[in-house]
Amino acid sequence: MKSAKYWIKLTLCALAVYNVTIIDLPFPLVLYKKLLNKGKIDLDDMKSLSPTIYLSLKSLLNYTEDDLESALCFAFVIERDCFGETREIELKPGGSSIMVNQANKREFVDLYIDYIFNKSCEMQFQAFSTGFRRVINSKPLELFYPDELMLFVGNTHYDWNEFQKKTEYKGEYHANHRVIQWFWQVFHKMNEIEKKKFLLFLTGSDRVPVFGWSQTLPMTIQRSYTDDIHLPASHTCFNILDLPTYSSKEILKTKLLEAIQHNQGFNLV
Repeated sequence: MKSAKYWIKLTLCALAVYNVTIIDLPFPLVLYKKLLNKGKIDLDDMKSLSPTIYLSLKSLLNYTEDDLESALCFAFVIERDCFGETREIELKPGGSSIMVNQANKREFVDLYIDYIFNKSCEMQFQAFSTGFRRVINSKPLELFYPDELMLFVGNTHYDWNEFQKKTEYKGEYHANHRVIQWFWQVFHKMNEIEKKKFLLFLTGSDRVPVFGWSQTLPMTIQRSYTDDIHLPASHTCFNILDLPTYSSKEILKTKLLEAIQHNQGFNLV
């Protein structure tokens, strides 16, 4: 059942790539390295998975004192939680009796990385890979580098001016309407994190297609016949924003930020 679940997820991911559809699946680069079997998996890949473990392993490699073995006192094992019970897994045969020292610390880090990204998830990854390749032929995939394939799941380059240009208006709203001008003044003063939260609020994803805004439905802003106490609402399937005719820019700003900051305020339709 577990492998079937992973197979289904990667099949859906592959269908999204095939149809140039945005999906909110922020997989790390290492997954695409494994899918394409390109690029060395190393300590840097741990940074996106667990910054804490990355820093710990980095500190281990940078430690130059001769008392490493006595100072750290750990062996070639990794602790894993298994249904609430902590288990020790040897990284190599007899690992529980081999202490990490200056001579073998690089081997320890390499085995640790290999276990995390390969051995510990072998079954799940095989199901992922099978589902992905069932939709997308392996031959075209060979043309891509991992970072290029990663872009197809969602671009992280945002041209907010282009986003505004592509926006459409419905009903009595138009580009020069007072409330619309307030909206864009507020939007462009948001920081990058807030803008991405707005995008997530509007579309269900904080990413844009690999080929930019032209590959997705433009945002449509329409009037919501409510008053100052109500929040904006979004129709994520159609990228439609219901924007009340607020009586001031300050109220618009307050309500818009409240909507994107709190799930309860999203009012997704």
